Amino acid sequence: MRLVVVGDIHTQEEKLWQSLAELGLANGAKEPLEPLFDGSTKLILLGDLFHAKSRERYNIISGQDRYDEYNPEHVKQAESYQERFLAEVKAFYDKVPEGNMVIIMGNHDFNAISHDQGPLRTDDIAHLEWKKGYGGDLPEDIRTWVESWPYQYSYGDIHFAHVGPRSEHNHYDEAFYLENRRRWIYEDKDFMAETPYKLGVYGHTPVRGGVNVASKGRAILLDTNGHRDEYVYLIIEVNNHDYRLMMRGLFFDEMMPRI
Repeated sequence: MRLVVVGDIHTQEEKLWQSLAELGLANGAKEPLEPLFDGSTKLILLGDLFHAKSRERYNIISGQDRYDEYNPEHVKQAESYQERFLAEVKAFYDKVPEGNMVIIMGNHDFNAISHDQGPLRTDDIAHLEWKKGYGGDLPEDIRTWVESWPYQYSYGDIHFAHVGPRSEHNHYDEAFYLENRRRWIYEDKDFMAETPYKLGVYGHTPVRGGVNVASKGRAILLDTNGHRDEYVYLIIEVNNHDYRLMMRGLFFDEMMPRI
C-alpha cells in the first residue's frame, strides 16, 4: 500500500494538481488515474483547502492589484475562485472509489462553512469569504460535502489529522484560537505514546524546508503548500509493519538579497 499525503493547500490549486500529476494520480484533465482505482494507493489531504495565506495570493485569486477584503466585489471574486477550485476537487473525489481518498477537516475549512464562527485572520488578512455581512453563500453541495470530511483518519497504526494527535487538537471551537493548540509541537514529550499509533502526520503548522518533526520524532508536520512556490507531499510505503517515508517537492524557495 502507498499512502500519499498532501498538506495544507490554501487555494494554491496548481500545487495540488501538479503533485497529483507527478504521483501519477491525476491527468491533465484533473481526473483520477489507475492507482486510485486498483487499491494500491490512498490519497490523504490534511485539510485547509480554503483561504489564501497572503494578500499576494488573494491578489491572484481575486484578479486585483491590491486585494481589499472589505470591498464586496473583491470578496466575491475570491469566493468564486475558491468555489470553482472546490468544485474541481469534489468532481475528482466523487470519481475515486470510496475509501481511496480522504480529506481531513482543517480549521480554515471549518470556519468557511460555519455560520456562527467569526472570521479568521492570517497576518494582515481577514478571511471574510462567506461571512454574514461581507460575503455570499457557499454553494450547498460544497457545504454539505465539506461537512462530511472527517476530523481524523487512521491507517493501521498511522494517525492523520490536521493539527495533532489529541482530539482537542482538532476541535475548532473558540478556545482553539485562545489556547493556540499547536503548542504541543514545542513540548519535549512523546504525545504518540498516549495513543495506539506508531506515527502521526499533521498539517496546520507552517513549515519552512518541507518537513519538521515533533513528539520525540514520532509526529511529522507537513504544511508548506501555502508558501510561495514551495510545495511538498509525503509518500508512505507500507510493507507489513514497516514504513518507508519519502518527501517530494520544492522544499525551500528563498530570495537572498545581494550584499
